[in-house]
Amino acid sequence: MTRTLAARALELLGPFEGRVAVLGPRPGRLAAALGARVALAGADEPAAAAVVTFLGAGAVPAERQALVASLERRLPSGAPVVLVDHNQPRTWARRLLGIAALVLHGLGPARARYPAARELAALGLEVERLRLVCGERIQLVAARWDQGTRAGAGELVVPAGSK
Repeated sequence: MTRTLAARALELLGPFEGRVAVLGPRPGRLAAALGARVALAGADEPAAAAVVTFLGAGAVPAERQALVASLERRLPSGAPVVLVDHNQPRTWARRLLGIAALVLHGLGPARARYPAARELAALGLEVERLRLVCGERIQLVAARWDQGTRAGAGELVVPAGSK
């Protein structure tokens, strides 16, 4: 599954020249799968593109937003970003599988309803597309730093009940 996610993330990043920054609370497996296909940027090195993953992690809005905002100093304007996050499937059978996967990571079912694309837009990124994979349990949001609103982007505050 991780290799599939890495391939889909690279597909959504599109063509770029340079290294990819991989960030998140638990980026290890996805970073390893991406590193087998492209050059990865070090911890504070500039990058040409980024993949941010929140799989298996809680959705504390301030921490998520700080992590995404930290990319602003590492990426050039217009750089592609792919955010990988949990998603709530539409059908009941898939939804139950998604809930089971979340419980295995110690997360509640509401974690799959986090507004990831809206969060990126509120932080000044231009959301281009959203793809669902793994039976709709995982979403990949493709975005770019919006050249016009980069500096001084707003903050998205998510009520505690909607995590």
